Amino acid sequence: MKSSPRLFIVFALFLSTTLWSCKGCFQSKFEKDPEPITENFTVDVPVSTFNIPINYQIKNFEAWINSKITGKFLETTINPLQNEKDEAILIFNKTNLIKITVAGNELVCSFPLQVIATLTKSRFGKMMTAQVEPLKTEVLIQLRTPVRLDDNWDIITKFRITSVQWIREPVLQIGPVKQNLKRKLNKWLEENETQLTKMLDKEMKQSVSLEPAISKIWYDLQKPMIIHRKQPMAWMKFTCNSIEGKIVLQPDAISCYTSVQAKMSMMTDTANLQQPTKLPPFKQLITESPTSDFYLYAFASFDEINEEVNKLFKGKKISAKGYTVSIKNIRAYASEAGLSVEVKTGKDIKGKMIASGKLEFETATQTMVIRNFEYSVSSNNTMVNAGDEFLHDMIRDTIASKLILNLDSLILTLPPLVEKAIAKGKSGKIIDISFDNLYVKDCDITMGKDLVHFKIHAVADADLNLKKLKTGKKLNIKTSSVKKE
Repeated sequence: MKSSPRLFIVFALFLSTTLWSCKGCFQSKFEKDPEPITENFTVDVPVSTFNIPINYQIKNFEAWINSKITGKFLETTINPLQNEKDEAILIFNKTNLIKITVAGNELVCSFPLQVIATLTKSRFGKMMTAQVEPLKTEVLIQLRTPVRLDDNWDIITKFRITSVQWIREPVLQIGPVKQNLKRKLNKWLEENETQLTKMLDKEMKQSVSLEPAISKIWYDLQKPMIIHRKQPMAWMKFTCNSIEGKIVLQPDAISCYTSVQAKMSMMTDTANLQQPTKLPPFKQLITESPTSDFYLYAFASFDEINEEVNKLFKGKKISAKGYTVSIKNIRAYASEAGLSVEVKTGKDIKGKMIASGKLEFETATQTMVIRNFEYSVSSNNTMVNAGDEFLHDMIRDTIASKLILNLDSLILTLPPLVEKAIAKGKSGKIIDISFDNLYVKDCDITMGKDLVHFKIHAVADADLNLKKLKTGKKLNIKTSSVKKE
């Protein structure tokens, strides 16, 4: 889909299709030609609401945390027996994948760890130390945390240990003495819980932030997007006014429902652009929605419309009902009767024919139609009745056969401009955004002397997925030693 619609062509195409849609609804002739509109108008576009859920898939979060925690995860020194002269190095190794699930409004992280305790000092001397086999066992530690955002749009967690499940009892044998370390290690985990979980919370805050994705949406919406390349050139630009967000945990994703309030404006010069408004701090969204409700503006110039139409038909000869005419000129203009099309002809039927009607948008078919179509025929040819029939046939069989309007050409070109602006560039490797289920609720059409204005009110479902996070350094925790009880 092209990034800039040729609205003058689209509108020219539209003339034939709308007139074609009114075949059989000719009602009466104007007693005089419709008077042209002599004023120009400006169009005010309401504030748009872009609701964009930002999703970070749980499976990607799992992959990230497993890349952060590999091999030796935690190391400390303990006193395995009831004597400070006995010391052992306790190492927790991650040997299997960490699993992450969602339970209600919390993330649940299951850490499968291998535990190795190696005696390094003994009150019985170095010979005893060398003879003691290292303790090897496995433990499954479960942590839970709620998820929220801080003012900087960083994800904030507050992990806590909720269960410790020993796959095999942690028994260390020193000579004839077997020492079960379960109680001692559970107490150590309990006493060091804050130190352990704060390390994870700190790493989350440093590495997991929605600010890059939020900033991209906020600033890219405020970049000018060209929508009319011929004179008068025009750019579309949004000014963002406010933004709110709400974290919702889904079974397969961490989602932030984001709502941006922005107003579209049209500009004809980008030399003196205002600086975009800065991204505000996070503010809690009350009611989330995946659907965006936005207003866009487009226009078509009568000069360009008529230029394109005459390129196609000026000088063409058309035969119908035994008559042949040549088209001298076609002129579309805004009149008191609505949209008027004046066709000047020569040869068998010389004169001009003017058709007028009301331009409307039909939501049921998502197309434009012309209502209450009426026409007048002014000709110096005596067979004016043949002109009546010819006008009908010419519009239906000739112009309509060559000019086909699809509303998509006019309206559906604009929303992808927003999508392309947000998803383009290097950031597209990190985020993926799409607009789906586009539906035009209405299109307000205003015609002035020079322009036809289209104020488009549309809805669409937007979706943004974070593809990856920066891994950074591996997480390796060293703690203080565990003293004897």
